[in-house]
Parts: sequence; structure tokens; C-alpha cells
Amino acid sequence: MASIVAGFASSHTPLMSLPGEDWGKRANDDMRNRELIRPRDGKRVTYDELLESADPSIAEQIDEEIFCSKYNAIQVALNELQDTFAQVDPDVVVMFGDDQDEMFFDDNYPMISVYWGDVLTHYPRRTNRPGLSEAMRIAAAVYGTEVIDYPVETKLGLHLIEQLVNRDFDVAQRRYMQPEYGGTIGPATWYLDFKRTTTPRRQGMAHAFAFPVCRWFAGKRPPMAPITINTCYPPNWISPRRAFALGRAVREAIEAWDSDARVAIVTSGGLSHFTVDEEIDRRALEGLTSADGDSLSTLPRYKLQSATTEILNWVAAAGAMGTLRMELLTYQAGYRSPAGTGCGCAVGRWLPTDGG
Repeated sequence: MASIVAGFASSHTPLMSLPGEDWGKRANDDMRNRELIRPRDGKRVTYDELLESADPSIAEQIDEEIFCSKYNAIQVALNELQDTFAQVDPDVVVMFGDDQDEMFFDDNYPMISVYWGDVLTHYPRRTNRPGLSEAMRIAAAVYGTEVIDYPVETKLGLHLIEQLVNRDFDVAQRRYMQPEYGGTIGPATWYLDFKRTTTPRRQGMAHAFAFPVCRWFAGKRPPMAPITINTCYPPNWISPRRAFALGRAVREAIEAWDSDARVAIVTSGGLSHFTVDEEIDRRALEGLTSADGDSLSTLPRYKLQSATTEILNWVAAAGAMGTLRMELLTYQAGYRSPAGTGCGCAVGRWLPTDGG
């Protein structure tokens, strides 16, 4: 039977690949962001409203020297994650990620979807598209210049679908990519009281999957079984309890797969953003580093809105890692404006000990 040999996780915010001296450029984008959530009550607010309610001490962290120190700590941790991934050298990866207006829209947006086509293509980011900010142009470099036809472990994908269905998960499945993707998201409930529109365009693998591949897979291409979960968009966004249960079911399915493959669990996303919420970040990290499934399954919904919901990618990965505790390589509260906008930047790994 297949075995899970390690787990790997990181945030994928632009701050992970935007040099510290440029973090302020990303802060300029926040003033136009329609998805800013106030941490204390989960209310969607404007930048000015967020600034008015922000802890004044945050302003002390808006300093280029502090930005550079945090960025450097993030790079050290990502490099360590990359080295560990190369050393483990898994045969297969099962990756949990979300989709933010990339391949799924309101014509049919599943809560859980497994892709099991032959390849999942990655396209480099376009850096000349209209409206792209300078900060995003710089950060896009992490996605490289190479088109990657990433191999998919189709047999495991099919096995996961069948096993999850047998465990009462209603799973969508996909076998090929379309030439273009586009559509609308919202309005719905909670914070999503407006419409998001994406003009049809060529789109490769979602960035939650592409960031690990491009930044810390060390050039390796172990076949992937990609599982997309709707963390971000109500009304059918996944709950913390369901995300953790999904991870547990995926673990059972992997262990029941008739293969001697060495499987790694991989995820990326979060932590809190586009407003830093250290309370929910540290609560999630405590659950991850103590393998506390009850805590992870009961993270408060009002704090899991907008892109902070990507914490649930980590929750699913933790479920797949069973009772193994995550080792936290770094956590940096990535404040980039006095309003508290930014991202909780984290890197972690799960490595079995000799005792199992």
C-alpha cells in the first residue's frame, strides 16, 4: 500500500516573493481592495475604515528595515522547505489548493474537485497586462518564464474520487483543461456582497498549486493529484470541520491505494489576508503544531472570510497528516500598511520521526 512520507506547506502571498524594500508598493494596492475584513468583527470595510480602527502600534512596523528582515526570514524558511522537499524526493504529491477566479466561476463552482487528466499546465504570469501594479509585476517573477505541462497521477486521482465518494463526499471531477476561462463570482453572502468579473483568458494551474511547483519543488516534477477546495466563496465554501474531515478521508484513501508509492502532502495559501489577523493565525498554527483536529475543525467562521479562508488548505493538509505535528519554520506578521493590511506569512513541514 502507498505511504505518506512527509507534508509541506507555505503561504503564497506576493510578500513571499516581493523584496522587503518593495512591500510598500503592494500596500498601495490595498487602498483599492474590496475584500478588506476587520478582524474584530468580520465586517467588510473600506481601507479608510480599517485604518480608523487599526491598532496604532501597527504603524511602528511599517518600516523598510523591518520589511526586509521579515522578507529575509521568509526566504530562509522557503529555502529550507525546498531543501527538505528535495531530500524527501516523493514519488507522488497530493496537493490541496483553492481557486480564486481562475478556473471556477458561478456557472458551476464545486466545493471539492479532483483533477485527473494527464497533465495540468502551468503558464507564467503575464507581466504586461493592463492594470497590473508594479508590486504584482515584481512578485510575478516567482512563477518563472517556462510553460510546464505538469504530470498528473491519474490512477491516484481516480482512486481518490472513488474512495471519497464511498466516504460520502460529493466530489466533482475534471479530466481536461479548456482554452480559456472566465466568468463572474458573487454577489452571495457574508463578505461577498459584490460581483467579481474575470474576462475569458488563457489560464493554467491555479496559483495555490503553481507557487510550490515554481518556488520550492527544487525543479522536481513528481506526479501530482490536485484537489481544489472552495475556501473563498460563499455560499458553498467549505467549513473548517469539512476541510479537516476531507484531509482525513484523503489519508485513508492514500493508504488504501494499491501502490508502493511514497506520497507527500502539499498545500499553500493564507494565512490571514488581506488584513493581518494575528489572533486567527496563531490559533491555526497552534492547532497545526499540536495536531489538534478539534481546534482546527472549530476555527471561527467570522474570521475565515475573504482570502484568510486559505487557512483551510492547511487544515485539510493537517487532516491528511493524521496525528503528526507540523513543525513551524517561520511565521511573520506581514503588515505592509498602518491600516493592518498584509498577510500572515508562514512556512511549515510535517516529517515523521523514527517512532512514526
